[in-house]
Amino acid sequence: MSTQEQQATFWLQYSQQLSNSIRYTEALAAAEKAVALNPANPETWYTRGTCFAMLARYQEALADFEQSLTLQDQDAAAWDAKAWVLGILGHKQEALAAVNRALEIDPNYLEAQRRKERLEVL
Repeated sequence: MSTQEQQATFWLQYSQQLSNSIRYTEALAAAEKAVALNPANPETWYTRGTCFAMLARYQEALADFEQSLTLQDQDAAAWDAKAWVLGILGHKQEALAAVNRALEIDPNYLEAQRRKERLEVL
């Protein structure tokens, strides 16, 4: 692993720790450093997208989840996150399609199961 990849991993992990501590603005800053250092890592985009979503910056979150999926389209968590934001934005059919894709990848993904149930009730 190159020094740049190591630095990106540090910032990614730091961002996740900050996010877990509900420090989303700081987590976003760390995630932005991770993306800048390693834009080929889908997890950096997913993490930054989650920070954007937690800060109610939904269009930016959606763009990051889509970038993550462009790099790795077999990520159930990223499909579920995309469904989450699409649901918030009121795009029910697109959200259902995304959550169904998450469940195709991982039928036991509990968050996606719950999200699908909520979307079907709306």
